[in-house]
Amino acid sequence: MAKRILLINQNAILITGRLIPLLKSSEVECVSVEPDLDTVVRERDSADIFMLLAGDFVFEAGDFLISLKDLCSAVGKPLCVMGYDKEIEAIERHIPKDMIAREFVRPIDINTLANDLKAMFSPDASEEKKRILLVDDDVTFLKMMQKWLGTKYRVAATRLGPQAISYLAEHTVDLILLDYEMPLMDGPKVLEAIRSKPHTANIPVIFLTGRSDLESMMKVMSLRPASCLLKSQNKEAIMKSLESFFNN
Repeated sequence: MAKRILLINQNAILITGRLIPLLKSSEVECVSVEPDLDTVVRERDSADIFMLLAGDFVFEAGDFLISLKDLCSAVGKPLCVMGYDKEIEAIERHIPKDMIAREFVRPIDINTLANDLKAMFSPDASEEKKRILLVDDDVTFLKMMQKWLGTKYRVAATRLGPQAISYLAEHTVDLILLDYEMPLMDGPKVLEAIRSKPHTANIPVIFLTGRSDLESMMKVMSLRPASCLLKSQNKEAIMKSLESFFNN
């Protein structure tokens, strides 16, 4: 059966230019269109998934977003969105969160994005993946972890503590992977803020740390996180630790 994604974007050439070939290799066809309602309506019947790649245009596109919501509801097609925190917030002012099938928070590794979209066509796509919020100011590490975890989990990512708090105000996750050392608001302060709010107090938090000496580890564990992961571990060790966590 043909698999087709409608990529709605405005000049997202770098993203679409990398995403389309990755999906095509798995026989998923992508059509890139401008955020124009007439164009989207013409393509509606041939698309299996609508994918909105956010940009500055979403801040002034209220009418289009409302019409897109109504269109997806009318034709029964899932709507996914990708963008930075503020862009997704702008979208959610016009499209209720429960009407969005998937939200991909930037920065996100393009391979992770492609794999998650491809997974939506698999027979077990309806099986809910565990949701992880990854918080780390190291962009290189952030992208690497998104790539590793994205094959098995739904991963959202933020670079700063205040962004994580804002994200959790609107989204539910099963686990938070939190960098211990960050600027502006470090891991312990983020953990304190998470535990101070009733709707997030019980979300398990695993600290990420680059320090493996006994004194540093005791300091991290004194805050009673669910666990602690060394950032120097390889992919297999990290994936095994998370699998063990979710299975217990």
